[in-house]
Order: sequence, then C-alpha cells, then structure tokens
Amino acid sequence: MRTRHPLATGKCSGSGRMRLVKSRVSGEPNASRGRYLSWVRTVGVVLVVSLVIAVSAPAPARASTAELVQQLDGLISSFPGGAGIWIADPTVATPLFAHDPDEQVIAASLYKLGVLAEAERRVDTGDLHYNDAITIQPEDITLDGSFEDAGTQLTLDEALEAMITISDNGSALALWRILGGSNIDATLEKAGIKNFHVAFDDTEDNWATPHAIGTFFTLLAKRQLISGAASDRMLARLERQQINDRLPAQLPPGVVVAHKTGNLTSVTHDAGIIFTKTGPRVVVAMTWDAPDEDAANFISSIGSLVYSANLQPVANARYQVAKTAIPVDVATDTRVSVPITNIGTRAWTSSGAGAVGLIWDLTNGQGALLMRSPKPLPLPALQPQQTQSVAIPIPIPAQPGTYTVTIGLADASGTALAPAGAATATFTLRAHQPYLVTAQVGMPHTLHRSEASLVVVSYSEFASNTDRPLLMSWRLVDPRTNRTVQQGSSPVGTFKPGVTGTFFVPFVAPSILGTYKLTYELRDGTVSVSEPVTATVEIAGPRTYPDEGVPAPSSELGVVPSPTPRFEFPTITIPKPSIEIPFLHGRSPKPSAAP
Repeated sequence: MRTRHPLATGKCSGSGRMRLVKSRVSGEPNASRGRYLSWVRTVGVVLVVSLVIAVSAPAPARASTAELVQQLDGLISSFPGGAGIWIADPTVATPLFAHDPDEQVIAASLYKLGVLAEAERRVDTGDLHYNDAITIQPEDITLDGSFEDAGTQLTLDEALEAMITISDNGSALALWRILGGSNIDATLEKAGIKNFHVAFDDTEDNWATPHAIGTFFTLLAKRQLISGAASDRMLARLERQQINDRLPAQLPPGVVVAHKTGNLTSVTHDAGIIFTKTGPRVVVAMTWDAPDEDAANFISSIGSLVYSANLQPVANARYQVAKTAIPVDVATDTRVSVPITNIGTRAWTSSGAGAVGLIWDLTNGQGALLMRSPKPLPLPALQPQQTQSVAIPIPIPAQPGTYTVTIGLADASGTALAPAGAATATFTLRAHQPYLVTAQVGMPHTLHRSEASLVVVSYSEFASNTDRPLLMSWRLVDPRTNRTVQQGSSPVGTFKPGVTGTFFVPFVAPSILGTYKLTYELRDGTVSVSEPVTATVEIAGPRTYPDEGVPAPSSELGVVPSPTPRFEFPTITIPKPSIEIPFLHGRSPKPSAAP
C-alpha cells in the first residue's frame, strides 16, 4: 500500500506531529477568508481573470457540466500542489468530475467520519446510547487540537459533537479507542465504502481515496449510510460544522453545507455535501504538498464553482393531478391515474440505465409520513414531451380522513430525483367508510332567499338491513373567502333496503343573497352515506307572482298610452290651377262594325 506523507497521521501518533492550531475554537487551523490565491500570480492573464470572476463575482454564474469541468481543469492545472477531487450528484451513478480519485491520501481528520459512522451504527443497534459516558484518557490528548483535560467525562453525544464540529482530537481518539479501528473498517466495508482505512493502532496511518470519501457522502445524501435515521443524525451534525474556511468560504450566506475538514503538515482537506439550488452536490477535495493558505483558497474556489453550476436532473416530469380531493374507501387498494409528461432532454427507457420510476409518500392531515412506495413503479418508455397516463397503486389507511400523496421520479437505482431538482406533485385523498347508498341529487342552480325549492333525490343500492331515515346535510361556502357562511340539514325520507326510489324534498334556501358554493350529502345521523356534491348556486330575492290579482296602488300607475297605427297615409292637397283650361268637345266615337 502506498500513502502520501507517512509521517503525518490523524492521531498524532509517535510517527509524526500535528501542527499547532491557530485557534482554540477548533482542532484544525482556521484560514482567513477573502484571500486571493498566492499562486494566481504565476499563471496566465486569462486564467487570472476567469478565476477572479468565478471567485469574487457578486452573483453566482451559471455553468453547464462541460463548463464546470473546464473551469475545474483550469483551477487544478494552476494549483502548486497535488489534489484528489471527486464531485458528484448523488442521484447519478457516475461522478460529474474526478481528478486522481483513487489516490491513497493521508486522511488527517477525515478519519473521524469513519468513527462517526461506527458510533451511529451502535446507537441504531442499541449497543450505545447518546447519554453513555466517554472518559478522556491521558493517551487521548494530543499536542494540539485537544480541548479537554485527561479525566474529563463527556456523553457520547457531546463527544461526537466536539469531534465533528470543532474537530476535537481528544474526543475522537477516545471514541476510536472504544470502537476499534477494525470494527470501523468493517462497518465502512459493509456499507460499500472501499479504500477507507482507519488505523488499528498507533503504528498505522489513517488513509482514504477521494473516491471513498465521495462514496461516504453520496450514501449519506441518499440517506443510505447505516440507516435513514442514522444518516439524518450524521447530516445534522455535519451541518453544524464550525470550521468553514474551505468549501463554504465563498458561498452565499445561508447555503447549507454538511462537511468535515482535515489538516496535517502539508495536507489540507475538506469534503461534504453542498446543498445547491438544483440539488445536493458531493464535493471532496484532498490536497497535499501545497501551502495551507493556497490549499484553503483552492478548495473554497472549488466549492464556489460547484455551487454556481446549474445542472439538470437526469430526468424530469410534469404531472396532471386532480385539483380536488379524490374520494376513496378506507382500507382498500386504490389506483389513481395520473398523466405524466417527460419534460427532460433525455428519452426514458422501460429498463436498464435509462429507466425511470415513480415513487410516492403518503402523509396524514398533520403532515406525518405514514407510508411510502415499497419500490419505484416502472414508468413507460417516453420520448421528451411525450405523455402517458400511469395508474399508481396506493393502499388506503383504515382510518377515515384526508391524506396527501406526493409523487416524484426515481432513477434506475431507485434514488429519488427531487433533491436534484426534478419536479414533484401532490394530490389529496379523502378516505371514508364505504357509502350505504348511491344517490343523485338534483339541486336548482337558482334559489330564493328563505323560500323552498324542490330537490329531487334519486337513489339505488341502499346497503342496509333496516329502513333508515336520512337527512341531506349541507353547507354554504363563500367562494371569495372559502369560508362556510351557513350550514344545516333537511329531512329527505326513509330509505328502504334493496329498493330504488325517488324523493321530492323541499329545500329552504338560506336567508342571504349572492353566489355561493353549496356542498351537500346524505347522512345517517352524523355518518355520511353518500358522496358529497358541490355546486355553484345563486341565491336571489323572493319570487314575484304578477298574476295573483292583487291591484297595484294607483300612485304607481302611469298614463296608459293609446295605440299607435302601424302606418298612416299622408293627406295630399292638389292646388287649383291659375288659368282656365278649356275642355275639348267632339263627337263621341262610334263602335267599329263587326267584321
């Protein structure tokens, strides 16, 4: 086995000596922020400009994967020391970028990640508890980076917190001594993390490859390291890291980073998960043979470039879900059909590496998770912008109530794609006891304030052994505020088992005016026995009856107009001529002789 810097160990054993810390707050040097790279002056002008823009621009630049690779290659080529880099999207099987990923490097304080994993495994099994006492022994104290005196007792929780958040060596070595290096290695190996070795005794070095550390954080991001609960606890602790002079140093305020640093002579590391706007990114930077300040700035520049890159998830979708609650019977297996459109740039395949699955979570009205899909539901092969309806099987709880289903995509390995930016959708299920009756209620669209209207109730399939008097329960909702303004019930009649019938029911409208949503259903006491129906109704003023024969007050009568003829011929006057026109006189004509 070949390792770098065999004289430097994370335990400060007899084979080497840890550097003096510059701050009592942490077990590692705390480099100042905002420093330009001292080695930038040795590279070309073009690279200098590009690095300054990437490091000090007020707003993060957006970069594709290809651009990110190009920028990282330029950064590494100008770095004066050696570097092993692993950058990955936890939802993608292959890394986004890797440089010397299998180089075996002295782990420095990154070995504490293995200690953390083994401790959390034992908490899961019940072999250890957070309130168990951990005693710092004299052999646990190092020349620097140990903040507790020999004989100090800490709880397991306190020791883990000090080991991770301020990289306390005394706590770490006390835990390493109790847990054992061989057990830690076995736990890492079982988790699928190869080439991560925690020393068995003081004669060995702690070492790991960037690939191994990347696998550790990938499993953590996917909540698959030890267990989902253990992963959550480890992530929360790593997010409380107080040594933030490397990966987080150039990120905008408020960006969450779950990470662990490592320092020894000529060795400077930082590794963790940066939670970007498009999903989590695993970033591992292990450096050697470079000044501490240069290494810290190099690592912080990597963090900035990765955060700024705008990377697409491997698959994305648009869902057409129901906008209103879907009624379902309790304790049944229901299939909900949802049209799904591939809105990504890649085609989906029905199997293999390009396959895409659908996963779901079911929560109750309080938001508590009740169940999730046991495995991804295979989705059909779809080209980009192609749509197909998918029937999603969902087991309905036995308790009536309102439940929310959240659906999303998973890749071929079953990893959820939502953390990488893939869309999700939600719809609501309203679980009820099986209804006793199938009924259709005919409600007029126009009602009159405080007056009765005729409602027709046609029913069938009354599933009961006895006659039951049923009510029509209703509530009136103001659509502007979505609040109930009035509610009540009206008797319908006695329903008989196995009989199909019709009831004509008088329904007295509430004494208000306007347009409302009226929701009504049949009830047996307080139990719903039919599907609720919602309709928009207009409540108008009282009806008027002009043919009732009641004379109108004379003061309200106007002048009755006389009928107007449809057409009237005009009168034409012919004037008398001003001169005398004599009439011609002559013989009257005789009739012609007959032929």
